[in-house]
Amino acid sequence: MMKLLGIVVLGLLLSSNVNADCYNCESEAYDGYRDAKRAYYSSDLDNCQYYARKAYKHLSWAESYAADCNCYDAESEAYDGYRDAKRAYYSSDLDDCQYYARKAMRHASYTEDYARGCD
Repeated sequence: MMKLLGIVVLGLLLSSNVNADCYNCESEAYDGYRDAKRAYYSSDLDNCQYYARKAYKHLSWAESYAADCNCYDAESEAYDGYRDAKRAYYSSDLDDCQYYARKAMRHASYTEDYARGCD
């Protein structure tokens, strides 16, 4: 009986860790979306790059959390958002930065949706 109780408790702990990782993925995706949006609406290149850099860090963390909770779709979208936010950060003019920031925004939004579905 004690072995069965121990297995049940261990199972609950492991499943709560997975849910926490999915929640963390969703939270980081939201932060990535927020910062990509700020980059997209920036009126100068320096601000666009600043927020794009913040967005790609959040989306990188979201990708890691998605992998930890086995949410493949969220992981894939987070990677795509990370890639585009990084392209925005390394852009040499405002139009390109905003173009990639807009793409990163879309991927971050999808990441958030997929992570919410993996809980």
